[in-house]
Amino acid sequence: LAKGQWIFREIFNLCMSTSRMMAVIRFFSFSFLFFLALLDSTLVSSETRAPDVVLEIPMRDEVKLPANLYLPKNLMPGQKVSCILVRHPLGRDKADPVWFDLVDDGGYALVIQSTRSCCDETGIIMPYLTDGWSLSGTHPVDGYDTVQWLSSQPFCNGKVATIGVSATGITQLLMAPSAPPNLVCQHIEMAAPSMYQYAVFPGGQFRKEQVEGWLKVHRRQPSVAEWLKQRSRYDSFWSKFNAIDYADQIRVPQLHKGGWFDIFLQGTIDAFIAAKEHSQAEVRKLHKLVIGPWGHRWRTSGKVGAFTLTPPMMTPPVQITQRAWLDWHLKGMGRQIAEAPAVQYYVMGPFDGSKSRGNVWRTATTWPPEGSHYIELGFAKDKLLSLNEPSEEAATYPVLYDPSNPVPTVGGRNLFMPDGPLDISSLTSRNDVLLLATSALKEDMEVTGRLYANIYIGDLAEERDLCLRLVDITPKGEHFIISEGVSHILPGAQADSKALQPRLVVVDLWTTSMVFAEGHKIGLLISASNYPAYDLSPVTGDKKATGYTIYSGSKTPSRLMLPVMDQAAK
Repeated sequence: LAKGQWIFREIFNLCMSTSRMMAVIRFFSFSFLFFLALLDSTLVSSETRAPDVVLEIPMRDEVKLPANLYLPKNLMPGQKVSCILVRHPLGRDKADPVWFDLVDDGGYALVIQSTRSCCDETGIIMPYLTDGWSLSGTHPVDGYDTVQWLSSQPFCNGKVATIGVSATGITQLLMAPSAPPNLVCQHIEMAAPSMYQYAVFPGGQFRKEQVEGWLKVHRRQPSVAEWLKQRSRYDSFWSKFNAIDYADQIRVPQLHKGGWFDIFLQGTIDAFIAAKEHSQAEVRKLHKLVIGPWGHRWRTSGKVGAFTLTPPMMTPPVQITQRAWLDWHLKGMGRQIAEAPAVQYYVMGPFDGSKSRGNVWRTATTWPPEGSHYIELGFAKDKLLSLNEPSEEAATYPVLYDPSNPVPTVGGRNLFMPDGPLDISSLTSRNDVLLLATSALKEDMEVTGRLYANIYIGDLAEERDLCLRLVDITPKGEHFIISEGVSHILPGAQADSKALQPRLVVVDLWTTSMVFAEGHKIGLLISASNYPAYDLSPVTGDKKATGYTIYSGSKTPSRLMLPVMDQAAK
């Protein structure tokens, strides 16, 4: 009834603002639609569901941020319920339909708030700037202020939890170190705990496709992207967006959910590790991590790359849904959540359908799981990745670079482009792509953990990028991308002849869990560009086709480091 009165009042006010004749016409027209809606509320889809109340939530600096409040239909006068908060950089009307199930079926109050950058009509405020913590106590702390204000409202029983994916997951991670006293738990999916390392400059190079597209969605001016490009070094500005450094302030249980082909994969894992190792002692054992064979949009696409996700691929051994996580921590319902393994992860298998020990869910007490050891695949002659000791004789491989014809992005971890384990065989015929590979495997090899490459680079006259893609090479010659990494390299002093000598560069390819099947090969594609996923390094003069040289041999032992699971651990 209160909801109906509010809608009726808004209609009446709108009508009264026009001329008398038009007011009468509009009054009866809107009234007719209003009563139709009362007869059948299902006419309004969940995506366009009207809020019960639009709140104006005050911050400590007297700024008010708008938020939509949705209350359970059977809420009795004076009844108080737990409140679920979503802080949304794209606005309070950008609701995920599944959130409303928490209201209608779960009996929770739901608040979707526009963050401060969303309310900025100039389009120049950096998203998330006031969503974190304040060491001095003078900087706005919008997440903290929102939680505490909601906890004191007549409809709330004092308990507030947060949920969200991607952008709304990032606002949760940034809020956690501010430690609002009335925050009870967080359900975080596919989010970056540090904007520099995992979102804007992974490996030191600007994540062009992702960041520029993301800022357009956030309605930021192009100047914001250009300004960010100039801040390529981690500094005090970027530290404001690094929640990992303040994990010791986390006081509530967090669930972290990610995917092997998600853009924020490593951030999800590192956020879990930081919380498990450094959060307040009473909650360290309560955090959970779930990693599936998913990309950033897996829930809406139902696919990973060109492959359809099957029910087993989407269902971990203990399904920790949003509702189940909240019910346990807010209502004490569903003890299976507390007893669930700390880590659940999917071990991928070959995407060509070959038989293997992969395509299974596994559990662990921590990450990385116990029972793995690193093997070193050295860069040998004839473009071979070998377990043998490096030869005394050095082998060299030139890598060309031409920004007018960069190596294109195909698959992998992307936001606005096709992602996942696509076949990137088309890249192997380019003269600016180096492919090294093992011989055919004699048995399955499970690689689970963080991947690195230690590569010796020489003849580097200008700043360049070392772009790596780990691939599964099938007997038919397909090259499915499994993981990737970039390292932006600066040449050093131009006048110093040593700048052209080989030096070690470490490339972080992030983390995966994959069984390379018997008869398959493990391949490593190396290039000086991966565009437009990453920005291009600048060139000067006539150096349009210059890159660098990769060295191998006993004195410059370039190698790929893979964490292989022991058979006993499996």
